Parts: sequence; C-alpha cells; structure tokens
Amino acid sequence: MRYVLVMLLALFTLGVCTIFIFNLLVNTGRIYPANYAERKINEAYDLIQEADEVTEDMIPPLCRYVIFSLEGEKLKGNMSENSLEIAWNAANQGAVSGRYFYKVIYRPKEYVVLQYRLTPMYRSAFLREHFIEPQNFMTIMVILCGMVIILLPSMFFGKKMKEKIQPIMKAAEKIKNQDLEYEVSYCGVKEIDDCLLSINEMRLALKDSLERQWQTEQDKNRQMSALAHDIKTPLTVVRGNAELLSETDLTEEQKNYMEYVISSASQIQNYVQTLIEVTQSIDGYLYNTKKVGTADLLEDIRKQTLGLAEVYRLKINWKEKWSSKTADVAYDLVVRAVMNIIINAAEHTVEGGTIHISMEEKDGKLTFTVEDMGSGFTKEALLHGTEQFFMDDASRSGGRHYGIGLFSAKTIAKWHGGSVLLTNSEETGGAKVEIFFCCQ
Repeated sequence: MRYVLVMLLALFTLGVCTIFIFNLLVNTGRIYPANYAERKINEAYDLIQEADEVTEDMIPPLCRYVIFSLEGEKLKGNMSENSLEIAWNAANQGAVSGRYFYKVIYRPKEYVVLQYRLTPMYRSAFLREHFIEPQNFMTIMVILCGMVIILLPSMFFGKKMKEKIQPIMKAAEKIKNQDLEYEVSYCGVKEIDDCLLSINEMRLALKDSLERQWQTEQDKNRQMSALAHDIKTPLTVVRGNAELLSETDLTEEQKNYMEYVISSASQIQNYVQTLIEVTQSIDGYLYNTKKVGTADLLEDIRKQTLGLAEVYRLKINWKEKWSSKTADVAYDLVVRAVMNIIINAAEHTVEGGTIHISMEEKDGKLTFTVEDMGSGFTKEALLHGTEQFFMDDASRSGGRHYGIGLFSAKTIAKWHGGSVLLTNSEETGGAKVEIFFCCQ
C-alpha cells in the first residue's frame, strides 16, 4: 500500500507540475494558447473586411492567407500550394476538415481565406520552425518523467524488500546447514512475518523430529550393540567346541568340515565385532585400506567358497592369475563383496551344478568373474539388479532374497574405485557377474 500511495502521489504531482509549468509559460507569453490565432483573427476581421487593399501586415500572427477573385483565381498570399484547393472549397462551401482550420472574410470583389491551427504555439518563430510543438514536447516530457517516477521508487522499494526478505534467506540458510537453534528475527512486513512464523514452526517441528529420530537411532544402536555382544557368547562356545572337536580322532572328510565350521565361526566373530563398533560410533565404522597379501586374500575367499559348495552340493571351477604379491584394499570388505556374489550364484545353481570363478590381477585392478548355471538375468534385472531391495523372482527364484547382496557388492566395489557388471554367460547360460577393485 505504501508503494501504491507513493506512486499515485508522484504521478499526481507530475500532472500538477505539468499543468502549472504550461500555464506559467502561457501567462508569461513564452507559448501562445491554442485559440490565440483565432482570437487575433476576430480582432482583425473588420479591418481586413473594410480595408481598401489587404496587405500582409494586416494578417494576424500564426496565420497563412490567400486572396481569391470571385472566379477562384489566386491573387496573392503565402499559403502553400497544397492547401489552395481546400481554401477555395472553404470559401465556396464554408466547411472543410483536416489538420488546419480556415476563416473566410468576404469582400466585395474577393475572398480572403486565413489558415490557422487550434494548438499551442511557441512565441519564437525559430522554435516554431525547428522544434516540435509545445503539446508534443510536454507529452514526451510527461512520459519520460513518468518512467523515471515508476523506475526510481520501484528500485527503492525493491531494495527495501530485499532487506526485508533477508530474515527468510537467513532462516533457509540456517535450516540448510542444520542449525536449528537460531532465533527467527521478524522484519515488520505482515506477509513476510507470517512466512517467517511458518518457517519457525517448521524449524521447531523439524528439530523435534530430528531429536526423536536421533533418540530412536541411539536406542536401536544400543539394542543392536547389546544383541551383537550377546551373540558373541554362543558363537565363542561353538567355535571353542569345534576346535576341541577337531583335536579328536576324525576322518579326513570330517576334519575338512570342522575346518569350514571354525573358519566360518571366526568370520562371524569378525562381523559381529564390526557391527558392535558401527553401532557405538557416531559417524559409523571407518574402513581403511591396507596392503594385504594377495595369496592370503584369495585363499580366504577360496576356502569360504569350498565350504559353501559343500553345503549346496556344488562344484567349483576356480581360476586365478595374478603377479602382485600385495593389494591395497579393505580386506574384510573385498571378501564380503565377492562372497555375496558367490552366495548369490550358489543359491541359483541347481544341486550338482558348477560355479565358474576366475580372478585376474592386472594394472592395479582386481577382477573377479562369477558364472552360475541358473536361468540368468532378465532384461529388467540387467538394468536394476544392483539396486537396493531389487528382487527378480520371475527368472531367478529359489531361496529367500532381499535385494541386498549385489547392492552391497556394488557399494564396496565403488568404495574401492571399481564397479559391478551384470551380463548373461554364453558358456553356462546362467548369470555372469564381474566385480572390479582398484588395489593400488
């Protein structure tokens, strides 16, 4: 409303000033009024009509004239040739229309036709000749001044509004930076203050929600940590008894099974310990790469694979080709990622089938390729198979799947600067998964 009132007042002032200046110029004689020529014609009418001979000094100012004989012949005058026909029509018919007005003075043997305009005119002949007419000049000036009046207050009010909006910008920035402890400052503009009030209510609601969420996460982490700690006790019993059992007289086959049990129990203990550390850390568990023996890494994966093959009654075709004695990786993560892929392949291979696993180390990159003898990936699975919670039961059914294994493998590979590639094997007709790790 303030902006509207200022604009109306400014435009009203412009109109008043324009009228005042124009009247001042007219009253001081700088500009002749619109009817000036007509008044002068009326004053000179009798003189021209009764004069023995009409001379140019009798013609009123701001007028052009022509004298016709009764037959229409031009006797004299300074009217332009283009206007003579109109002037003669005015003398004969008494009515014409156009830019100019005409006044006819009838004399005994001739007609005197005066041409004039009903428009303000400059007193100066030079200005009348070389400058635009006063009303046009005033119109242009009014338009220009009106544009300035609109522009300047708009810029001023725009600057003021920008200052008024700053509390909103500040509030949005605070929320963006997760700073929910600040106090909202109001600006005095009702509409903006209403918006700030809504933002403040949102801030308080968000703060309350985050606090409750944080508390829930803390409770969940404590429960998970306690549960993981409790799992360690029976797991230790299982591992201890398995180690004791391995010291008794066993057949070679039983010793192999017992070794798988002990190795898997040890692996579970490592995962449980990692889970405890994750739940107790605010930022989560931070993995670090370190140089590990390539042979040890492959042997660990191979042993777990063989143990898995015994459970699923599968055959393993293992190939490896490497030259670097060490690899700079997060050991547990790499083992977990590769085993997720192998377990996925085992669950989709029929009993008695073969899983082909090949490993190659080249140019600082570890590549594991796993091919199963299942039904392979569908087109949809090839596009979305590594997405979290994706399940393609239509083509690769069997077992309980939650769409986590390939997603986890992809996440670990990406953390190592690698990736996971899904295709279908031309050799086995089943699924083919390649996973890459940068190990330098």
